[in-house]
Amino acid sequence: MFEFTVAADVGSGHTRLAARSGIRTEETRAALDPVNGNRVLAFGTKAGKLLNVNSVFPVRGGISDVRLTALMLRRFTLDMLKRRSLFGVSLRIAVPFSCSPLEHEAALDAGREAGFTAVRVFDSMIAGAHGAGVDIDDTRASMTVDIGRERMNMLIAASGGAVLERTAEFGSSVFDRHIQAYFAMEQNMLLSFRAAESIKMSLDKPVVRVHGRDSLTGQPLMRAVSPHELREALRPTAALLAGEIVRTIEKAPPEAAADLLDNGITLIGGGAEQYGLSKTLEEMIGVSVRTAQNAENAVILGMQQTIFGSPGLRTAARR
Repeated sequence: MFEFTVAADVGSGHTRLAARSGIRTEETRAALDPVNGNRVLAFGTKAGKLLNVNSVFPVRGGISDVRLTALMLRRFTLDMLKRRSLFGVSLRIAVPFSCSPLEHEAALDAGREAGFTAVRVFDSMIAGAHGAGVDIDDTRASMTVDIGRERMNMLIAASGGAVLERTAEFGSSVFDRHIQAYFAMEQNMLLSFRAAESIKMSLDKPVVRVHGRDSLTGQPLMRAVSPHELREALRPTAALLAGEIVRTIEKAPPEAAADLLDNGITLIGGGAEQYGLSKTLEEMIGVSVRTAQNAENAVILGMQQTIFGSPGLRTAARR
């Protein structure tokens, strides 16, 4: 029987699907009826546009709601393939091999419940390294760090395989929470999580305009803040990430750790796009750090290249 294969990278913020023909990206979000919580009104970007609904995020680092994740994967895949059934369609779903067996099983269960003919897990870190253009076949070790919204995964690889993989149970959302706390303490200003995330991604602008609410009067506020001031305020949070990277390097064999002085560290994932983060981490760690171009899509690009033999969008490194 002819089998059609789809690759999936299901993250806390976005879900990316790849077939031989292309890649589709959607928000990892479900909109539920506020009256009947079992009724799903929409998934993905459409769900984010609906008002007066209960927004649910079925993935928090790992899959936290198998049923909703299955329904979401089914809907996205049918829309992408323009099909009415998943009969004859197999799924390769990205999971970091450093996570727990329960998370592997949750990913498999979500794929099976969605209706895929066959489901297999795919090491997200090996895929991400491939998608970022890291030469893991080199006998000298290199390091790839995937900074997701709720989790950070780290891989040291050489000779075509993993030397060491580790997971830290926090990700780029710690910057958002730090920004909210900073403005609450320093400016008496309350920010939404979405506003904090927007600020985090605006650190390359000459001036960052911050919109929020006065914590004392409740009145709307707008403040213009220096991005340099914000980057300095976020250094303690960057130090958390740097500390986990250093702990990973310390657990690696000495010869692999030494290779990183030449090959450096490559950042992937949505959190890697934060302006100035690679430079800050490089200063703290003492090893060259670069952000892969198309960092957000590195995992799904690597899966597409490996599964379908597609050249994909080769990603170069940038500062």
